[in-house]
Amino acid sequence: MTSIAYKNELIKRRFYDYLKNSSTGFSKETIECYDGAILLWEDFSEKADFTGFSRTTARSFKDWLKAKKKVGSQENISLSYCYDILRYLKFFFFWLSKQSGYKKIDQTAIDYLNLSKAEARIATQSKSVKFPSLEQVKVVIENIRGDSEVEMRDKALISLIYLTGARITAAMTLSMRCFDKEKLTIDQDPKLEVKTKFSKRFVSSLIPFSYKEPLKYFVAWFDYLEKQKGFKPTYPIFPATKIDNGKENLSYFNTGKVEPIFWKNSSSPRKIFEKRFVQAGVPYFHPHTLRHLLVHEISKLPLTEEQKKAISQSFGHENTGTTFGSYGYGKIDEHRQLEIIRSIDFNGQEKDIPYVLAGREDLKQLIAEAMKKPDDPAA
Repeated sequence: MTSIAYKNELIKRRFYDYLKNSSTGFSKETIECYDGAILLWEDFSEKADFTGFSRTTARSFKDWLKAKKKVGSQENISLSYCYDILRYLKFFFFWLSKQSGYKKIDQTAIDYLNLSKAEARIATQSKSVKFPSLEQVKVVIENIRGDSEVEMRDKALISLIYLTGARITAAMTLSMRCFDKEKLTIDQDPKLEVKTKFSKRFVSSLIPFSYKEPLKYFVAWFDYLEKQKGFKPTYPIFPATKIDNGKENLSYFNTGKVEPIFWKNSSSPRKIFEKRFVQAGVPYFHPHTLRHLLVHEISKLPLTEEQKKAISQSFGHENTGTTFGSYGYGKIDEHRQLEIIRSIDFNGQEKDIPYVLAGREDLKQLIAEAMKKPDDPAA
């Protein structure tokens, strides 16, 4: 048993080395996903030799996986989770079947690591993402008074995410040299130690829309750091909170000030979002939803193909299909779909007031009265 476990570990290490150093060049996070899938297989097979993979074990694993429960729940894990695990395992066993000592693995059996077409359709279908309204974001930002450095920073952080749709991991790693105050752009460059998705470099423009105050809040914060705090180009735009020791070093307290130190992980800026939403009395939305809000607002504009391309690049996407499809362009997102349908007069009479009437009987009555024709007997 020990020799089998050792053999499995050796081949797993070779596989992870392949993922990291081959032309695929997978990230650490992606490799961890493969590792998690293989660990599930080992849990199911009780760490049996990988050479025992067959059609029977593939079918049995698939049934075992779909029957698993979510942690701390009696609910089954999602089909989308199953879909990803099976996808990772298919790649692993296909690679394994090419290695010395494992070439007897039946490649046809690898195809058994698939969901049914109906299940795969459910697993991969796009989901409607809930995001805050522009008014809700405005309430959150304006509710932060900005009396302390920490409040100024939090206000600027949420403002920048709203203005650019930047991912929180990128925002927390931005240094002062990443912002061009003349062009109003953020250079998301991994060479400047910005953590971007797939380590891609791109430049994002600050887009204020009709709510322009966030641009003022962010620039004012940047100026404060540069002129009042003397921050150097390599210092963070969103520095960590300065914590001082309490009496006799028995406790720690928030000074309300910041120090030129980067956050170690994204938990702190995420907690800032949650804290500020709750304080404003607004339902909490995680940082990435502001990215969806920004695209939702952009989708209302009559853009040319060139303009769409520029917006897409500002979001860090290589093609417009990613922006337009994933965030609501390629197909009309559900929010906009409902707005459009509800603004259509299916009786041929123009409506120039878009509306959302779900559960608003008072508005329905008002609009019905306003739209009666002069010769309508009911008028």
